[in-house]
Formats: sequence, C-alpha cells, structure tokens
Amino acid sequence: MKRAPSKQNARPRRVGRANIRRAQESGRRRVRQQAEEMAAAAAPAGDEAAIFTTKAQRWFAVAVLAVALAGVLIVALQNLPRWLSAAASAQAIAQATADAITVEQTGVAAAATAAASRIGIVSGHRGHDSGAVCDDGLTEAEVNFVHATRVAELLRAEGYTVDVLDEFDARLQGYRARVLLSIHADSCAKINELATGFKVARAVHSRSPETEDRLVACLIARYKARTGLRFHANTVTRDMTEYHAFDEIAPETPAAIIETGFLYLDRPLLTRRPEVVAQGIADGLLCFLRDDAP
Repeated sequence: MKRAPSKQNARPRRVGRANIRRAQESGRRRVRQQAEEMAAAAAPAGDEAAIFTTKAQRWFAVAVLAVALAGVLIVALQNLPRWLSAAASAQAIAQATADAITVEQTGVAAAATAAASRIGIVSGHRGHDSGAVCDDGLTEAEVNFVHATRVAELLRAEGYTVDVLDEFDARLQGYRARVLLSIHADSCAKINELATGFKVARAVHSRSPETEDRLVACLIARYKARTGLRFHANTVTRDMTEYHAFDEIAPETPAAIIETGFLYLDRPLLTRRPEVVAQGIADGLLCFLRDDAP
C-alpha cells in the first residue's frame, strides 16, 4: 500500500506541472505565429503568380492573333495580282458591254433616223427577167426602169433618200424604210378594149393593214388624177397580193405594188409620157408620207 504524499512534497510538484503547461502553450503560440507568418509571406507570391499567368495568357492571345493576321496578309499579298487582274478584267468586260450597248443603241437610232427619210422603189423584173414583152421587142423591165428612176428623182428633190432596187435585190432582206413600192406594167397582149387602166395592191396578209390601205388609197387617188387612167380593180392578181418582197422586207416597212397600165392600149402614156406616170406615182407616195387625205 502506497503512502500518501506529504504536504511538503506536493507543492513543488504543482509548480512543475504549471510550468510544463505554460511551456506547452507558449510552444503552440509560436507554432501558430510561424504558420501565420509563413501564410502571409506566401500570399503575395501567389498573387504575383496569378497576375503573371493572366498576362501570359493575354500575350499568348495577342501572339496568336498576330500570327493569324500575318497569315491573312500573306495570302492577300500572294493573291493581290490575280485579284487586281480579275477586277480589271471585270471592269473591262463591263465597259465593253456598256460600249456595245451604246453602239447598238446608236446604231438602232441611226437606222431609225435613216429609215424615216428612206424610200425604196423596186424596178419590176430588173436584174431577173424581161417581164412582159411586146411584139416589137419592148419589154416591161425597160419601161419599169424608166418610171422607177424618174420617181426616184422626184422624191429626192423633196429631200428623201431613195433606193432604186432590182426585182430580187439582196437589200430587200429586212429592208427598212418609210415606204416601199414596186413598179410594174401590165400585159402587152391584145386582150380586148377593156384592157386599160392601172392596179394597186398591198399584201393579202398585211402586217399593218390600216397603214397599207391608206398607202393604196393615196396611190389610187393621186395616180388616177394625174394620168386620167381608171383603176382596174377587178384584175388584181395573186401575183400582186402575194408579191415576194412583202415577205422579205422588215415588218415595219409599209409596202405596195402598182401596175402602171397595159403595155398594149396604155402604151402611148407609158412610153411617150413617162414624166406623167412618174409624177402620178410620186404624188401618191407623197400623199402617204405627208399624211394627206387621198
């Protein structure tokens, strides 16, 4: 059995334990203080690292963007000559197209202006065959040419441009004019006493019937008044109403055909007074061109 400690020994032991506790508490404070100091010292270093990391990322992004822009610039410089060439070609094509349109419009306008003062006169059978032939050898083609050239002279004196065309003249294809008239004469055969007078006709399937009816009316009225011949309406033939030139000329060109008289009974007028025949035809055309009443 242990012996109870004496009062004399108990006090020193209490003092020793207190000192140990104070030493332990002091050690713990020093450890906390050192930890706090280390944490405080480490915090700025962490912030600087974070700042450095952010700056590095920004510089990296700038570097990437710079590389990309450099690549684009290089590609642009490499392709610049081709792009400039393509642009120049496109501009040249556009200019050429504009010039072509201008030339075409100018040509159309010029053609329209020329057609406004142009008259076509077909000298029947000329350059193709003789037409009707009389017993003494007189041919319709000869008579027609005399009349056609005289009509042309009269109309030129009025300021018109006149083309004297052959029967199958190449210029008839798409011919544009204010009017076209084909001049012919009728048979030289001894038919009967009624075989006298003149005939005028337009296309049976006219593309501008009202205009061409007015042309026919002007020719009938003025030619009859000038020559004194009667209009021989009942002997208008299909050769007249389906005359080949009607299908060859431009659709906007009004046209007609006239047979000036019979080479048998009307021969004195046709051959001895060609100026009267020509004046009667010119009067009819001017009536039409000036929009006069027939």
